[in-house]
Amino acid sequence: MKNFSRCLAFPIVACGGQWWWMAHYAPTNIIASAVWIPLLTFAWFCIGGTSHEIVHGNLIINKTLGTAIGRIIGTVLGIPYTVYKEVHMRHHAYLNTPLDWEMWPYGDPDVSLRFRRIFVWCDILFAIVLTPFIWGRICFSPRSPVAPKLRRTMRLEYLAIAVFWFGVIGSCIYVHRSGIFLFRPEHWIFAAPPLLATMGNGLRKLMDHVGTSSFDPFHGTRTVVGQNFITKTLSYFNFDLSIHGPHHRYPKLDHSLLKRRMTEIADANPEQTYPVFPSFFSALIDTMRTITRNPGVGLNAGCTEDLSHLPLRQPAETPPATPVSNGSVS
Repeated sequence: MKNFSRCLAFPIVACGGQWWWMAHYAPTNIIASAVWIPLLTFAWFCIGGTSHEIVHGNLIINKTLGTAIGRIIGTVLGIPYTVYKEVHMRHHAYLNTPLDWEMWPYGDPDVSLRFRRIFVWCDILFAIVLTPFIWGRICFSPRSPVAPKLRRTMRLEYLAIAVFWFGVIGSCIYVHRSGIFLFRPEHWIFAAPPLLATMGNGLRKLMDHVGTSSFDPFHGTRTVVGQNFITKTLSYFNFDLSIHGPHHRYPKLDHSLLKRRMTEIADANPEQTYPVFPSFFSALIDTMRTITRNPGVGLNAGCTEDLSHLPLRQPAETPPATPVSNGSVS
């Protein structure tokens, strides 16, 4: 129930707080903006974590209700729930390989280094456009591995997104032209939190993986185990997804146990060196060095492992078998 409460908390804080800020404060109120923008940005950011936990079934919640909440969130964010689920399950099953649709173009060996060096900055700065594009490829690409029935579901969800946002934009135009409320350029400040949150989630994805060459969950991710109050707090409210290696190996493990599992793995394998960082800042510095030199994963980051066992040339129209075990230490 505590996870379910947190699941609902961030959508409520984001939407309710956004309305309160817009209704009670002028866009030119610098002090109010300085308070509301960071708070709402983090709330919108954590909605991504809510969707993630729903997809993995880690919340104590009825499956039908969870899917409904996931579809509502997906409609608002512009990424259909079914698209998110199919892409993310393949991300876990085929981490950092060319079949990892979530990490395109960084894991695609057919994409040049020059393109990736340009694209990665666009991916950060224009995340509001490119994030839905990257995820949407699995629906509209002729190489999509998703079965036709699921793709029809995805298209219906995209239709719902179009209807919703055309309705929102149309309503704003009507309100403006009718004189009920006149939108001015300074009102764009109210869009800052969701825009910044989208950029933050895009950067978080890069921080989780870009620059790692391994297909192994512990070596193919950056894991942040917080050593200070800020890192621990921010990680907690986003379901500790920054403890990313253990999450990839044990996606059904309760987030409160991920740190302990990382410690157990490290103690059981003292000869191994894992990419574990004590803070978001240190992980971010390492990420920025990587995306400047070579923004790639897997084969594009220097991996030479044999991938002949993967269905690289023919689509698999059934969902991949994703590891879900809580597992013992290995």
